[in-house]
Amino acid sequence: MLKITDAAWARLSELQSTRPDIKVVRLVHDGGRVKCHRGIQRAQDHVIDGSPVLLMAPAVVRQLSGRTLDAPETKRGARLRLQQISR
Repeated sequence: MLKITDAAWARLSELQSTRPDIKVVRLVHDGGRVKCHRGIQRAQDHVIDGSPVLLMAPAVVRQLSGRTLDAPETKRGARLRLQQISR
C-alpha cells in the first residue's frame, strides 16, 4: 500500500485549492515519477479518502506498494516525491 505523508496531503490540498473545480485527483505512475491528474472514478479504481480524494488504477497500486509519497521542501517550494519505505 502507498503511504502518504502529512506533507504530501498538504501539498495535494494546496494544489487543489488553486483548482477548486478538481474534487478528485488521479495518481499516475509514469517513468518512475508520480503525476497528478484530474480524476474521474473508474470501476476498478482504488480510492483513498482524504482532501482531495485520490484515485489509483490497480496497476498503479501495485507499482507504488511499499512506497511513500512525500512533499519535501525544495528551492521551488514543496514538491511531491516518491520514497522507499525504510525497512
